[in-house]
Amino acid sequence: MRPVQTHIIFKQAIDTLTCVWGGLIAPRLCQEQLESALAPYDYLISFQSSVLEDTHLSKENYLAIALSDERTRVVGIYASCMTALFAFESLKTLTGYEEIKNKEPIRLLGHLRNASAHGNKFHFYRGAARKNFVDPGVLRWRSKTVTKALQDTPAFPDFFSAGDFAYLFEDISVLLK
Repeated sequence: MRPVQTHIIFKQAIDTLTCVWGGLIAPRLCQEQLESALAPYDYLISFQSSVLEDTHLSKENYLAIALSDERTRVVGIYASCMTALFAFESLKTLTGYEEIKNKEPIRLLGHLRNASAHGNKFHFYRGAARKNFVDPGVLRWRSKTVTKALQDTPAFPDFFSAGDFAYLFEDISVLLK
């Protein structure tokens, strides 16, 4: 694969996706070594809490997630949702966003962001009552086509896989130059 070039705004999104998938794959590659390395610790990780006492994440739960195909798939889906949300909301803060917001790659990221915020389902309604359906028209980006037929269908990974982010971010980066 050729190196993908993206704008700095997407670095954190790609880094997060890399760490989530790396954290899911590591136990499958070296389970015994990882379990041995974690043996002296009560928890996988502890987070300091500003509300009450610290939060501890179980190493047993982590290994159970990482060693389960189904749980890994679900975590991967939500990592994609978080990536889309973070990338789109970060993109909107850039100077020049208004000039490119109607370009296909930006609109696609917006639809992915919206699907992410609606339980990983494409959602073309405005307002909480689902009364105002907004037809997205036909949006084409590379081999992907968004139409109203996608309403209530999963965005990740059925329509858009985690590997597609690099190319979408690269196409958006070209627009940002």
